[in-house]
Amino acid sequence: MILISFTGLTLQAQDVHFSQFYAAPLLVNPAQTGNFSGTARVGANYRDQWGSITVPYRTFDLYSDAGIQPGKSVNRFGIGLCVLSDQAGDGVLRSNRAQLSAAYHAMLNDDKTVRLSAGLSGGVVQRSLDFSKLTFDSQWNGYNFDSDLANQETGFREQFIYPDFGTGILLTMTPLPYARYYVGASALHLNQPEESFFTDGSNQLGIRYLVTGGAYFPVSEQVSMSPAAYLSMQKKALEVTTGTNFHIETDNGSNSAIFLLGLWYRYLDAAWFMAGYVTGNLTVSASYDFNFSGLTAASNTLGGLELAIIYTFNKSQHKDPLGCPAFE
Repeated sequence: MILISFTGLTLQAQDVHFSQFYAAPLLVNPAQTGNFSGTARVGANYRDQWGSITVPYRTFDLYSDAGIQPGKSVNRFGIGLCVLSDQAGDGVLRSNRAQLSAAYHAMLNDDKTVRLSAGLSGGVVQRSLDFSKLTFDSQWNGYNFDSDLANQETGFREQFIYPDFGTGILLTMTPLPYARYYVGASALHLNQPEESFFTDGSNQLGIRYLVTGGAYFPVSEQVSMSPAAYLSMQKKALEVTTGTNFHIETDNGSNSAIFLLGLWYRYLDAAWFMAGYVTGNLTVSASYDFNFSGLTAASNTLGGLELAIIYTFNKSQHKDPLGCPAFE
Protein backbone atom coordinates (compact mmCIF):
# COMPACT_ATOMS: atom_id res chain seq x y z
CA MET A 1 0.00 0.00 0.00
CA ILE A 2 1.29 3.43 -0.91
CA LEU A 3 -0.05 6.59 0.65
CA ILE A 4 -0.10 9.38 -1.93
CA SER A 5 -0.80 12.42 0.09
CA PHE A 6 1.29 15.52 -0.38
CA THR A 7 1.57 17.90 -3.28
CA GLY A 8 3.06 21.32 -3.98
CA LEU A 9 2.47 24.79 -5.37
CA THR A 10 4.55 27.73 -6.46
CA LEU A 11 3.61 31.38 -6.04
CA GLN A 12 6.80 33.29 -6.82
CA ALA A 13 8.68 30.41 -5.20
CA GLN A 14 12.45 30.14 -5.59
CA ASP A 15 12.82 26.36 -5.24
CA VAL A 16 12.28 23.65 -7.81
CA HIS A 17 9.12 21.75 -6.97
CA PHE A 18 7.16 18.68 -8.05
CA SER A 19 3.38 18.54 -7.96
CA GLN A 20 3.77 14.85 -7.10
CA PHE A 21 6.27 15.60 -4.40
CA TYR A 22 5.00 12.70 -2.30
CA ALA A 23 7.09 10.72 -4.81
CA ALA A 24 10.15 12.89 -4.02
CA PRO A 25 10.16 12.55 -0.19
CA LEU A 26 13.81 13.42 0.46
CA LEU A 27 13.33 16.85 -1.16
CA VAL A 28 10.37 17.69 1.07
CA ASN A 29 11.53 16.57 4.51
CA PRO A 30 14.74 14.74 5.49
CA ALA A 31 12.74 13.05 8.27
CA GLN A 32 11.19 10.93 5.51
CA THR A 33 14.52 9.17 4.91
CA GLY A 34 14.00 5.45 5.54
CA ASN A 35 10.35 6.02 6.51
CA PHE A 36 8.69 3.25 4.50
CA SER A 37 7.78 -0.44 4.75
CA GLY A 38 10.72 -2.36 3.32
CA THR A 39 14.50 -2.44 3.35
CA ALA A 40 15.29 -0.02 0.50
CA ARG A 41 13.57 2.01 -2.21
CA VAL A 42 14.53 3.90 -5.33
CA GLY A 43 12.53 6.56 -7.11
CA ALA A 44 12.67 9.01 -9.98
CA ASN A 45 10.64 12.08 -10.98
CA TYR A 46 10.43 14.04 -14.22
CA ARG A 47 8.66 17.36 -14.84
CA ASP A 48 8.14 19.17 -18.17
CA GLN A 49 6.61 22.65 -17.74
CA TRP A 50 5.61 25.70 -19.79
CA GLY A 51 5.98 23.97 -23.16
CA SER A 52 2.96 25.91 -24.48
CA ILE A 53 4.74 29.26 -23.89
CA THR A 54 8.43 28.68 -24.56
CA VAL A 55 11.07 25.98 -24.58
CA PRO A 56 9.94 23.59 -21.80
CA TYR A 57 11.49 23.84 -18.34
CA ARG A 58 12.64 20.33 -17.41
CA THR A 59 13.39 18.93 -13.97
CA PHE A 60 14.62 15.42 -13.12
CA ASP A 61 15.53 13.80 -9.83
CA LEU A 62 16.69 10.37 -8.71
CA TYR A 63 16.82 9.17 -5.12
CA SER A 64 17.44 6.09 -3.02
CA ASP A 65 17.12 5.43 0.69
CA ALA A 66 17.22 2.51 3.10
CA GLY A 67 15.81 1.69 6.52
CA ILE A 68 18.13 0.08 9.09
CA GLN A 69 16.32 -1.70 11.93
CA PRO A 70 18.70 -3.62 14.25
CA GLY A 71 17.55 -6.93 15.73
CA LYS A 72 14.09 -6.78 17.28
CA SER A 73 14.13 -3.01 17.73
CA VAL A 74 10.97 -1.06 16.91
CA ASN A 75 13.09 1.99 16.13
CA ARG A 76 15.02 2.42 12.88
CA PHE A 77 17.60 4.59 11.15
CA GLY A 78 17.33 5.90 7.63
CA ILE A 79 20.03 6.94 5.16
CA GLY A 80 19.50 8.36 1.69
CA LEU A 81 20.91 10.08 -1.38
CA CYS A 82 19.12 12.41 -3.81
CA VAL A 83 20.37 14.07 -7.00
CA LEU A 84 18.45 16.65 -9.02
CA SER A 85 18.96 18.50 -12.30
CA ASP A 86 16.90 21.44 -13.55
CA GLN A 87 17.11 23.13 -16.95
CA ALA A 88 15.29 26.43 -17.38
CA GLY A 89 13.89 26.95 -20.86
CA ASP A 90 16.49 26.81 -23.67
CA GLY A 91 19.28 25.81 -21.30
CA VAL A 92 20.52 29.27 -20.35
CA LEU A 93 20.11 28.54 -16.64
CA ARG A 94 20.91 25.16 -15.10
CA SER A 95 20.83 23.88 -11.52
CA ASN A 96 22.25 20.64 -10.16
CA ARG A 97 21.97 19.29 -6.63
CA ALA A 98 23.38 16.30 -4.74
CA GLN A 99 22.44 15.74 -1.11
CA LEU A 100 22.73 13.11 1.59
CA SER A 101 20.15 12.69 4.34
CA ALA A 102 19.78 10.69 7.54
CA ALA A 103 16.91 10.19 9.98
CA TYR A 104 15.99 8.40 13.19
CA HIS A 105 12.50 7.00 13.73
CA ALA A 106 11.55 6.40 17.37
CA MET A 107 8.41 4.66 18.62
CA LEU A 108 6.87 6.72 21.43
CA ASN A 109 4.43 4.27 23.06
CA ASP A 110 4.14 0.59 23.98
CA ASP A 111 1.22 0.07 21.60
CA LYS A 112 3.52 0.97 18.69
CA THR A 113 0.99 3.42 17.30
CA VAL A 114 2.93 6.70 17.51
CA ARG A 115 6.31 7.37 15.91
CA LEU A 116 8.44 10.51 15.90
CA SER A 117 10.99 10.95 13.12
CA ALA A 118 13.77 13.52 12.93
CA GLY A 119 16.17 14.04 10.04
CA LEU A 120 19.02 16.10 8.65
CA SER A 121 20.20 16.73 5.08
CA GLY A 122 23.32 18.24 3.59
CA GLY A 123 24.62 18.64 0.08
CA VAL A 124 26.00 20.88 -2.63
CA VAL A 125 24.26 22.94 -5.31
CA GLN A 126 25.83 24.02 -8.60
CA ARG A 127 24.23 26.69 -10.79
CA SER A 128 25.43 27.79 -14.21
CA LEU A 129 24.49 30.41 -16.79
CA ASP A 130 25.34 29.96 -20.49
CA PHE A 131 26.28 33.45 -21.65
CA SER A 132 26.67 32.24 -25.25
CA LYS A 133 22.87 31.90 -25.43
CA LEU A 134 22.28 35.49 -24.25
CA THR A 135 22.29 38.69 -26.30
CA PHE A 136 23.20 42.20 -25.15
CA ASP A 137 22.85 45.74 -26.50
CA SER A 138 26.51 45.80 -27.50
CA GLN A 139 25.89 42.89 -29.89
CA TRP A 140 23.39 44.78 -32.06
CA ASN A 141 25.10 45.55 -35.39
CA GLY A 142 22.35 47.79 -36.75
CA TYR A 143 20.47 44.97 -38.44
CA ASN A 144 20.41 42.07 -35.96
CA PHE A 145 22.14 40.65 -32.91
CA ASP A 146 25.57 39.22 -33.71
CA SER A 147 26.74 36.68 -31.13
CA ASP A 148 30.30 36.98 -32.43
CA LEU A 149 30.52 40.54 -31.08
CA ALA A 150 31.81 40.98 -27.53
CA ASN A 151 29.03 41.45 -24.99
CA GLN A 152 31.21 43.92 -23.01
CA GLU A 153 29.62 42.74 -19.78
CA THR A 154 31.72 42.54 -16.61
CA GLY A 155 31.11 41.62 -13.00
CA PHE A 156 29.45 38.30 -13.78
CA ARG A 157 30.39 34.67 -13.25
CA GLU A 158 29.08 31.76 -15.31
CA GLN A 159 28.77 29.27 -12.44
CA PHE A 160 29.04 28.88 -8.68
CA ILE A 161 28.71 26.16 -6.03
CA TYR A 162 27.42 26.38 -2.47
CA PRO A 163 26.62 24.00 0.44
CA ASP A 164 23.02 23.57 1.54
CA PHE A 165 21.54 22.09 4.73
CA GLY A 166 18.09 21.21 6.03
CA THR A 167 16.26 19.53 8.90
CA GLY A 168 12.80 18.19 9.64
CA ILE A 169 10.50 16.24 11.96
CA LEU A 170 7.48 14.02 11.34
CA LEU A 171 4.86 12.58 13.72
CA THR A 172 2.95 9.54 12.45
CA MET A 173 -0.02 8.03 14.31
CA THR A 174 -1.99 4.83 13.67
CA PRO A 175 -4.75 4.75 16.33
CA LEU A 176 -6.52 2.05 14.27
CA PRO A 177 -4.96 -0.64 12.04
CA TYR A 178 -6.63 0.84 8.96
CA ALA A 179 -6.13 4.58 9.60
CA ARG A 180 -3.09 6.85 9.67
CA TYR A 181 -2.59 10.52 10.54
CA TYR A 182 0.58 12.56 10.23
CA VAL A 183 1.96 16.03 10.60
CA GLY A 184 5.43 17.19 9.67
CA ALA A 185 7.61 20.29 9.50
CA SER A 186 10.92 21.00 7.83
CA ALA A 187 13.29 23.90 7.31
CA LEU A 188 15.46 23.95 4.18
CA HIS A 189 18.44 26.21 3.31
CA LEU A 190 19.27 26.58 7.01
CA ASN A 191 22.64 28.14 6.22
CA GLN A 192 20.99 30.74 3.91
CA PRO A 193 23.66 30.45 1.20
CA GLU A 194 24.60 33.24 -1.19
CA GLU A 195 23.14 32.65 -4.65
CA SER A 196 24.15 35.25 -7.24
CA PHE A 197 25.78 35.42 -10.68
CA PHE A 198 27.12 38.89 -9.83
CA THR A 199 30.67 38.73 -8.50
CA ASP A 200 29.99 41.67 -6.19
CA GLY A 201 26.28 41.02 -5.70
CA SER A 202 24.37 39.65 -2.75
CA ASN A 203 21.34 37.37 -2.97
CA GLN A 204 20.90 35.34 0.18
CA LEU A 205 18.63 32.33 -0.25
CA GLY A 206 15.91 32.46 2.39
CA ILE A 207 15.08 29.60 4.73
CA ARG A 208 12.15 27.64 3.35
CA TYR A 209 9.68 26.49 6.02
CA LEU A 210 7.26 23.67 5.23
CA VAL A 211 4.33 22.29 7.20
CA THR A 212 2.51 19.18 6.02
CA GLY A 213 -0.40 17.19 7.35
CA GLY A 214 -2.81 14.55 6.19
CA ALA A 215 -4.49 11.22 6.72
CA TYR A 216 -5.16 7.84 5.16
CA PHE A 217 -8.37 5.88 5.77
CA PRO A 218 -10.82 3.59 3.92
CA VAL A 219 -14.18 4.80 2.63
CA SER A 220 -15.35 1.34 1.50
CA GLU A 221 -14.02 -2.21 1.28
CA GLN A 222 -12.05 -1.43 -1.89
CA VAL A 223 -11.54 2.34 -1.82
CA SER A 224 -9.35 4.41 0.50
CA MET A 225 -8.49 8.10 0.39
CA SER A 226 -5.57 10.24 1.48
CA PRO A 227 -6.46 13.94 1.88
CA ALA A 228 -3.60 16.30 2.70
CA ALA A 229 -2.61 19.94 3.08
CA TYR A 230 0.75 21.55 2.39
CA LEU A 231 2.12 24.96 3.33
CA SER A 232 5.49 26.40 2.28
CA MET A 233 6.93 29.83 3.12
CA GLN A 234 10.17 31.31 1.78
CA LYS A 235 10.77 35.04 2.17
CA LYS A 236 7.67 36.59 0.55
CA ALA A 237 6.76 33.45 -1.41
CA LEU A 238 3.79 31.40 -0.21
CA GLU A 239 2.63 27.97 -1.37
CA VAL A 240 -0.65 26.37 -0.32
CA THR A 241 -2.06 23.12 -1.66
CA THR A 242 -4.96 20.87 -0.72
CA GLY A 243 -6.43 17.79 -2.33
CA THR A 244 -6.79 14.05 -2.07
CA ASN A 245 -5.94 10.80 -3.78
CA PHE A 246 -8.10 7.71 -3.97
CA HIS A 247 -6.69 4.18 -3.80
CA ILE A 248 -8.92 1.66 -5.59
CA GLU A 249 -7.97 -1.91 -4.83
CA THR A 250 -8.63 -4.80 -7.19
CA ASP A 251 -8.61 -8.43 -6.12
CA ASN A 252 -7.61 -10.78 -8.91
CA GLY A 253 -5.83 -13.37 -6.83
CA SER A 254 -2.09 -13.22 -7.41
CA ASN A 255 -2.54 -10.23 -9.75
CA SER A 256 -3.99 -7.86 -7.16
CA ALA A 257 -3.24 -4.19 -7.85
CA ILE A 258 -4.20 -0.67 -6.80
CA PHE A 259 -5.38 2.08 -9.13
CA LEU A 260 -4.64 5.65 -8.01
CA LEU A 261 -6.72 8.70 -8.87
CA GLY A 262 -6.23 12.19 -7.43
CA LEU A 263 -7.40 15.77 -7.69
CA TRP A 264 -5.38 18.68 -6.26
CA TYR A 265 -5.54 22.47 -6.20
CA ARG A 266 -2.66 24.91 -5.85
CA TYR A 267 -3.99 28.23 -4.50
CA LEU A 268 -4.13 30.94 -7.21
CA ASP A 269 -1.87 28.89 -9.47
CA ALA A 270 -3.06 25.55 -10.83
CA ALA A 271 -5.09 22.38 -10.45
CA TRP A 272 -4.14 18.90 -11.60
CA PHE A 273 -5.29 15.34 -11.96
CA MET A 274 -3.15 12.36 -11.01
CA ALA A 275 -3.46 8.76 -12.17
CA GLY A 276 -1.29 5.85 -11.15
CA TYR A 277 -0.94 2.11 -10.73
CA VAL A 278 0.55 -0.05 -7.99
CA THR A 279 1.54 -3.63 -8.58
CA GLY A 280 3.68 -5.51 -6.11
CA ASN A 281 6.63 -3.33 -5.11
CA LEU A 282 6.30 -0.96 -8.08
CA THR A 283 4.35 2.30 -8.30
CA VAL A 284 4.05 4.49 -11.40
CA SER A 285 2.02 7.70 -11.68
CA ALA A 286 1.45 10.67 -13.95
CA SER A 287 -0.14 14.08 -13.48
CA TYR A 288 -0.83 17.21 -15.51
CA ASP A 289 -1.13 20.77 -14.17
CA PHE A 290 -3.73 23.16 -15.57
CA ASN A 291 -2.54 26.71 -15.02
CA PHE A 292 -4.89 29.36 -13.55
CA SER A 293 -2.32 32.03 -12.65
CA GLY A 294 -1.57 35.35 -14.38
CA LEU A 295 0.07 33.36 -17.20
CA THR A 296 -3.26 31.85 -18.26
CA ALA A 297 -3.58 34.11 -21.33
CA ALA A 298 -0.22 32.90 -22.62
CA SER A 299 -0.39 29.29 -21.44
CA ASN A 300 -4.02 28.69 -22.49
CA THR A 301 -4.33 26.99 -19.04
CA LEU A 302 -1.71 24.39 -20.04
CA GLY A 303 0.93 23.77 -17.38
CA GLY A 304 3.23 20.86 -16.61
CA LEU A 305 3.44 17.10 -17.15
CA GLU A 306 4.93 14.93 -14.41
CA LEU A 307 5.95 11.29 -14.27
CA ALA A 308 7.02 9.39 -11.15
CA ILE A 309 8.18 5.87 -10.38
CA ILE A 310 9.01 4.17 -7.06
CA TYR A 311 10.26 0.66 -6.38
CA THR A 312 10.45 -0.74 -2.82
CA PHE A 313 12.60 -3.75 -2.01
CA ASN A 314 11.41 -6.48 0.40
CA LYS A 315 8.18 -4.62 0.94
CA SER A 316 6.24 -7.73 1.95
CA GLN A 317 8.89 -8.76 4.50
CA HIS A 318 9.23 -5.51 6.44
CA LYS A 319 9.40 -5.31 10.24
CA ASP A 320 7.85 -1.86 10.51
CA PRO A 321 5.21 -1.85 13.32
CA LEU A 322 3.37 1.04 11.68
CA GLY A 323 2.95 -0.94 8.48
CA CYS A 324 2.54 1.89 5.98
CA PRO A 325 4.18 5.24 6.80
CA ALA A 326 3.10 8.57 5.41
CA PHE A 327 5.29 8.84 2.31
CA GLU A 328 5.15 5.23 1.11
